[in-house]
Amino acid sequence: MTETATTKQSGLLEDSTFNIISQLEKKADFLYSSVEKYMRDAEKDNKPELAKLWSTIKEDEQKHLQMLREELVREAKQDILK
Repeated sequence: MTETATTKQSGLLEDSTFNIISQLEKKADFLYSSVEKYMRDAEKDNKPELAKLWSTIKEDEQKHLQMLREELVREAKQDILK
């Protein structure tokens, strides 16, 4: 049984809320674990355009992380986390 199905059956979270939390975790993991290494590797390999690309992706992902966080906070404030 998938984690989503288990969560839904136990009535802890709606799928849409679980999806927000899941994506928050994935984006945070990328931002705080991976992207800096990717940027350093590109710089080490003398690929400034690739380093710039990773930097742009990082900025976009930070915006997406913030959007997801704001939605989760909105749901929590409206007490619609189900």
